[in-house]
Amino acid sequence: MQSAIGLKDSSKQNKKRIAVSSETRTTQRESGLKETYDHLLTLWTSGVRDYHSMLSDYLTANSIFVAVIGLIVSRESLATSLTVLILLLCIFGILLSLQMAIVLGRLSGQNALWEWQLRGIEFAPEWQGQKLITGLYRLHETRQMIEDPRNEPPVFKPNWAFRQHRQWWAHRAVSFPWFFGCVYGLFFIWAVTHLQRYLSAIP
Repeated sequence: MQSAIGLKDSSKQNKKRIAVSSETRTTQRESGLKETYDHLLTLWTSGVRDYHSMLSDYLTANSIFVAVIGLIVSRESLATSLTVLILLLCIFGILLSLQMAIVLGRLSGQNALWEWQLRGIEFAPEWQGQKLITGLYRLHETRQMIEDPRNEPPVFKPNWAFRQHRQWWAHRAVSFPWFFGCVYGLFFIWAVTHLQRYLSAIP
């Protein structure tokens, strides 16, 4: 009898140890998942900030280039040296627009990678926190409304901007470089034509 009771007690203790170790492993997994999520969320937020900062810098630089070229073109009489200067500014402007597209596209792709990894964590069975990135993805990509009974109103519906953001002209990494590139291209054609007329007028 004593041996049977001892076996029962030992089996109960083993079960308790297994349950405790299982809970410990689950807690450790959740803790590691939370740390990874916080780290990726920091990378994502800093990436979004860098994207908008670089966009503002490139818009400022391109606006200055276009303003300077427009100011030179508005002169009544252009010397040959100013026409050559316009050509050089247009070439630098086109290269700047190309660089703008590459840098913004890289940052946009990098932020998309962080979002993808964050959604993977939010889909994990161990994740108990809010699914912020998943909700944002549903609004952007599938245009589904988000329901939360604790909020007022309990349903958040995507507006027209969420429906149009996938259009190419809505991507700032594409539309702005194209816009400034076309402006520089028009100024370049004008300067080349003006220079050809000047050279052809020389006897």
